[in-house]
Amino acid sequence: MSRMEYKSFSPRTEDTAKKRLHNGIEIYQNNEGETEFLYNEIFQKEMYFKHGITLPDHGTVMDVGANIGMFTLYVSSKSNCRVYSFEPLPPTFELLKMNTSSLPRVTTVNVGLSNEIKEAEFAYFPTMSTDSVQIKYRDNHDLDLRYGLINHYRDHFDDPRMLNRFVDQLMSPKLLNEQIHRCKLTTISEMIRYYDLNPIDLLKIDVEKSEFEVLEGIEPEDWGKIRQIVMEVHGLDGEQISRLENIFRSNGFHVLIDYYEDLNIPNYYNVYALNQMHISAG
Repeated sequence: MSRMEYKSFSPRTEDTAKKRLHNGIEIYQNNEGETEFLYNEIFQKEMYFKHGITLPDHGTVMDVGANIGMFTLYVSSKSNCRVYSFEPLPPTFELLKMNTSSLPRVTTVNVGLSNEIKEAEFAYFPTMSTDSVQIKYRDNHDLDLRYGLINHYRDHFDDPRMLNRFVDQLMSPKLLNEQIHRCKLTTISEMIRYYDLNPIDLLKIDVEKSEFEVLEGIEPEDWGKIRQIVMEVHGLDGEQISRLENIFRSNGFHVLIDYYEDLNIPNYYNVYALNQMHISAG
């Protein structure tokens, strides 16, 4: 596949639920439980801004795996950064576009990030869009979906048994309503060239088991253009953690891999990486 066009489409607003967040921002959403969970993670816990990760007042941010735009909205509410938000799934991208359409410094792109320019099939879960995943990672993904649903709804139930029964219902094929979408993928380096991004002050990655592919899409000459990286990673064993640490350190980053204890999900980590060249320059 040659260079692709990165185009969006006009969103539809009919029959789409809208919610006012605790800070007064109004957003379109898939469902309230998921929205509350994202708001708590990003706005209240500020989970992406730990271990030395900072948000410049002016600068460039890449939001890879933007979902409905909660991280993009956070960045836009806290700084004057230029934000490039990438989301491959058309139904989720539609909400992202609607939620950021009034923000002049936000560019939304209906494409996913990977290790090459291609297309891939995704399993999309309307009731759990944050856990949508490439089809090749769909096997054994039900346990991750279950953990996600439990975390989304655990504050609504005093009795763990009732919570588990509720999640059992949500996990039924009828309510899960799994859909298959074929999506465009590209690379971070392609986006750096396409949008002339240099430097990138913060690269945020949340791509449900495709993390290594996204990092493989950064060409050697582009690592030095990135000042900070924060990402979620799933299902890492000891060997994969060592591999991830080596990727960052060999490209000049100080890296900390932090088990995400709050979610109580096995092998689920947050990664915080700082480019040592920019640390020294600062």
